[in-house]
Amino acid sequence: MQLFHIVLRIGLGLMLLLFGLNKFFWFLQDFDFTGYPEAQYLFDSLRFSGETDTGKGYIMHLVGLTEIVVGVLLIVKKWVPFALVMLVPISLNLVAFHAFVNLPNIGPAIVVTLVNGYLIYKHWNAYKGLFS
Repeated sequence: MQLFHIVLRIGLGLMLLLFGLNKFFWFLQDFDFTGYPEAQYLFDSLRFSGETDTGKGYIMHLVGLTEIVVGVLLIVKKWVPFALVMLVPISLNLVAFHAFVNLPNIGPAIVVTLVNGYLIYKHWNAYKGLFS
């Protein structure tokens, strides 16, 4: 069971590192938003600034930087409970974006959210001070 938790933590960290770096260098193919113009518009407004798609937006860079930091912390097993709490708003927004404007591509968002929730559950003793 311990090996399972290690695989989940490192797998989530690698996934976040990959998607976080992608928000700076855009080496992965974008999701297909065909038939979902609201999703395309929202995604482009977060990615670009201005009227053309040549400007750089700052939101995706902040999200990408957070994903990179959280991914590295999870991979090197440093401040794991802190990293998992940092990931909560991102994982919830991933699910909300796909649930409301792009349902067919919700799979990776659900995986990130479920693994994040499970790892928070496994580290629950670290959070007891927040709720006392």
